Amino acid sequence: MNIFYVTGTSRGLGHAIVEEILKNENNLVIGIGRQCEIVHPNYSHKRLDLSDTVEVAKFQFGQHEKPEKVVLVNNAGTLGEIKHVGELDNKKIADSLNVNLVSPCILMNSFLAAYRLEGMLEKTILNISSGAAVNAYDGWSNYCTSKAGINMFSEVIKEESRTADIENLKIFSIAPGVIDTNMQDQIRETGQSNFSQVERFIELKKNGGLSTPQDAAIDLLALIDNPTSDEVYQDLRTN
Repeated sequence: MNIFYVTGTSRGLGHAIVEEILKNENNLVIGIGRQCEIVHPNYSHKRLDLSDTVEVAKFQFGQHEKPEKVVLVNNAGTLGEIKHVGELDNKKIADSLNVNLVSPCILMNSFLAAYRLEGMLEKTILNISSGAAVNAYDGWSNYCTSKAGINMFSEVIKEESRTADIENLKIFSIAPGVIDTNMQDQIRETGQSNFSQVERFIELKKNGGLSTPQDAAIDLLALIDNPTSDEVYQDLRTN
């Protein structure tokens, strides 16, 4: 049995990733997030608010009976407020960084604490990154910062896996491209004074420039199953 832990499964990319995983009856999925929208015999759900890092720190990964592979997919994410720095709500800064960065880092730490010594077990961490991790967008300070942080945290894990000789570990931080999700709705509804490039994203939608969550999910899972590179940060648009 292959075990997948996936955050943010209620809609969008996370929902599509789970649907794709569950096409294989040998896969078991544990969803993590506030809402459960999936009903399947191989799916269970842990209700958890990822902005509450105290509760996230209490989450424990299971000891499964002879799994072949265990995978953590840190998918849940939020743009946060799209406003310029100096106009942001401080509580919303903390909440968005907790969801996008702090909680995924806690989950990665707990994941490795649970499985790192199981040398024969195949272990994979997939973090959903973004081109915003390596490009600054006005109004996106929370999102750009958190995705850049996820990339570096992942790079450090990769380096530590070499020095500490953690066997059978793969870790990726992958930018899936521009996907037609609720996040894109939020971007298109933003005023130009808060995000100068809003018209470009409106045009992407009009011109069919957005990929579907289903197509992105297929590409992501194919990449981690059969990677063409061991680089941590990868952009699906350039692969």
